[in-house]
Amino acid sequence: MQRRKINRLDNTGLGLLAGFLTPVIIFFAVYFINENGISFSNYVGNLMYLQSLVKLGSLCVFANSAVFMGFIKLKYEKTARGVLAATIIYAFVVLISRAF
Repeated sequence: MQRRKINRLDNTGLGLLAGFLTPVIIFFAVYFINENGISFSNYVGNLMYLQSLVKLGSLCVFANSAVFMGFIKLKYEKTARGVLAATIIYAFVVLISRAF
């Protein structure tokens, strides 16, 4: 039986980190693209006023599917598991925020 080569990039912690940071990076990228000279706090306040903060957050989390598939393609199953766990946590946060 052949042993699988141990890769230090294949761990759940790295997947959780990637899964939590990817939506945040996408959110800031959307802010900087649509900045129009307003501050970040005003931007978030406007999104809350328009009730689109949760919707934009959900779209940012959707980018995790690309990260997940990338790790699956690289055969980093533990890292992909971490990305999936972060996505599920984000989904619970969105679900709770929709309820209240």
